Amino acid sequence: MRGVTRAVRDRGHCRRRADIRWRAGPTRAPRVTPRFCLACGARLRRVRDEGRWRRRCPRCGWTYYANPVPAVVAVIVRRGRLLLARRGRPPYAGTWDAPGGFLESGETPEQALRRELREEIGVGVRRARFVGFATDRYGPGGFVVLAAAYRVTPTSTKMRAADDVSEVRWFPLARVPWRAIAFVGLRGLLRKAVSGGPRRSPA
Repeated sequence: MRGVTRAVRDRGHCRRRADIRWRAGPTRAPRVTPRFCLACGARLRRVRDEGRWRRRCPRCGWTYYANPVPAVVAVIVRRGRLLLARRGRPPYAGTWDAPGGFLESGETPEQALRRELREEIGVGVRRARFVGFATDRYGPGGFVVLAAAYRVTPTSTKMRAADDVSEVRWFPLARVPWRAIAFVGLRGLLRKAVSGGPRRSPA
């Protein structure tokens, strides 16, 4: 997935770097926590709302909701092998992941999927079929990501690692390193996707 700073900037949660609180840990994952109102600039206060703690502006009433960040991932299987990409950047640098990334503002999931595959592994998308959603935290204590997964037929089998991917590799389905896949939710979705079975498209 593409860099954290772009996701933070696109979501508009923070107006300056000081508003991002970094949680110490093995991957330095960002916890996006605005301290000031994006509408009027007043300092936010923690309030109890609908059974959850939220940050609300005492001046104008603006409320921050920690909504998931949308992303897409590609499930690419060919001749009994699953394609995985090794993460080249934190969080979880060095672990395996499915090719994909965050949506840019104004993109549909399908458009983001095509862009990310061009950027990360240098291929286009011939066909894409929705297979399900995965929810994960982007590193320990990081923001929540909601990833839409697609079973993808690429335009070429000649792939190259680029952008924030350090390596791409085909794994026989019987030898996929499941425990080395970075995100637990994605891990479960990949298992279901490669085992077959129809999935409903999102409404």
